[in-house]
Amino acid sequence: MSKAVLILMFSLMASCATSQAVRRTSPTSPTWQLLPPSSLGTTRAANQRLRAAYADQEISLDFAVSVTADRITVIGLVPAGPRMFTVSYDGHQMDAQASHEVPAALEPGRLLNDLQLALWPRQALERAFEGSRWRLTEPDERTRRLLRDGRLVAEVHYTTADPWTGRTWLVNFDGGYAITVDSQSLE
Repeated sequence: MSKAVLILMFSLMASCATSQAVRRTSPTSPTWQLLPPSSLGTTRAANQRLRAAYADQEISLDFAVSVTADRITVIGLVPAGPRMFTVSYDGHQMDAQASHEVPAALEPGRLLNDLQLALWPRQALERAFEGSRWRLTEPDERTRRLLRDGRLVAEVHYTTADPWTGRTWLVNFDGGYAITVDSQSLE
C-alpha cells in the first residue's frame, strides 16, 4: 500500500457514506509488474483485518481477499461498515470500483503488489523478478525481503508458516508505511 492508498483510506473513514460506485479502469502504478492470479498455484480466500500506519496516522480496514486461477479480488470495508472499494485483476487488466468519495489517488496496483509480496510463493516471485532490478530473499522461514538494485525496499514478517493465516507485518521503506494484517483463511 502506498501513501496515496493510506490517504484514500483516511478519506473513506471520514466520509463513511454509501453512494453509487464509480468504475475506474485507468492505468495504475504498481511497483513491479503484477503476477497473474494463476501464479499463486492454488485457489485461496481469506478475511483480513488490516491496520496501516503512515507518519502519525493510522487506519483499520477489513478486507475480503479471493484468488482463483483467473482473478484476484480485494474488497475493502470500513470495519463493521459499508464496502468502500473493490479491486479486481485478471492477469491482464485491473478494475477498481469505489464510492464516488474515493479520490483518484487510489492505487490498486500498489495494494496488489503488497498482497502478492506477502502471500505469493517465493518461487513465483523469484521467477517474475528474473532479469529485473528486483530480488527476493528469505533470510529465515518467517522473513521475506524485497530488494531493488540491491537496496532493501520492503520486508515482511510472519507468525505462521502459512501467510494466509495468522499475523503478518509488512514495512515498505520506500513508501514510508507499515501494515499489520491478521488473516483468517476461509478454506
